[in-house]
Amino acid sequence: MLLGIVISEKEVKLGENFTWLPFTEARAWDGTPTMCVGMESTGEVFDKELDVMDRKIDENTFWTFTRKEHRTHHAEDIMDFVDFCYNRLIDKVEYKFIDPLLMSEDDHTNLFNNIKGGDYLVSYKDKDMVYMYERYGNGVIYGINLMFYQYMGIDRERMLGRINAISGVLLEGDDILIEYEDFMDAYCEQVQYIPYLHSIRKHVN
Repeated sequence: MLLGIVISEKEVKLGENFTWLPFTEARAWDGTPTMCVGMESTGEVFDKELDVMDRKIDENTFWTFTRKEHRTHHAEDIMDFVDFCYNRLIDKVEYKFIDPLLMSEDDHTNLFNNIKGGDYLVSYKDKDMVYMYERYGNGVIYGINLMFYQYMGIDRERMLGRINAISGVLLEGDDILIEYEDFMDAYCEQVQYIPYLHSIRKHVN
């Protein structure tokens, strides 16, 4: 999954979600966040005099110094760029917890009918929690706690079976956490994002 592009004279490695290109291949991008490294080279590419205090060229394009030009700003700007790319991916995604103890039976039924009526549901089980994201939904990740249903007298395995039946895929296990390790590090282990990440990684249009 491509989150960002780094353009510089020397290769910069930021992990598998980022790519590096030399300035000879620099061109206009389709909104993918881009970081240009090197004041002189960046100024030449954009044909403008750069402001050393404002290292943002446009909404998704940034520049920074090389290590030789300014080591501290270089390191900080690269870290900020990585954070920007990861946060940009989830900035329009909302998380909602479904509490069956507080909802009416009709509201609960209608909500699940809407979820299961979607295009492609990705679910992820983590201990007692299950997180669900509908691929072409309204940008909402839903979470439920199986213990709440057990408390209401509903068998948790039966509830999990229902979720599995309406899901395109039900993810679970440590292998999934390893697969999305970079994202979990960036999101402070907020595992509710896993079904969303899986949806956009495995089903790119």
